[in-house]
Amino acid sequence: MYEPRIRPVPMSDTQRRQFVQKAKADALAYDAAQSLSRGETSQAATLAGQCITLAGSEQFTLWLRHYATTRFKLSTPTVDAFLSSMPPADVAL
Repeated sequence: MYEPRIRPVPMSDTQRRQFVQKAKADALAYDAAQSLSRGETSQAATLAGQCITLAGSEQFTLWLRHYATTRFKLSTPTVDAFLSSMPPADVAL
């Protein structure tokens, strides 16, 4: 069986930094979904805040919905309730 050789994609330092930042944010969203599935809502909220800081609230919402409902089999109303309990990211305190 032929397996094509994997070649690294040339990236500038800025592109590499953005790629790593997005990967970290994705991992945080996964961890938040996992914490939510365990009932650890305060831990999930902490991870959510970190992810929102890195990737923004829209991207976090997409990732969390995906991981929570497909990987951890949470119901959509449960995810919606958690997301609605989160304070808006763009509100000054």
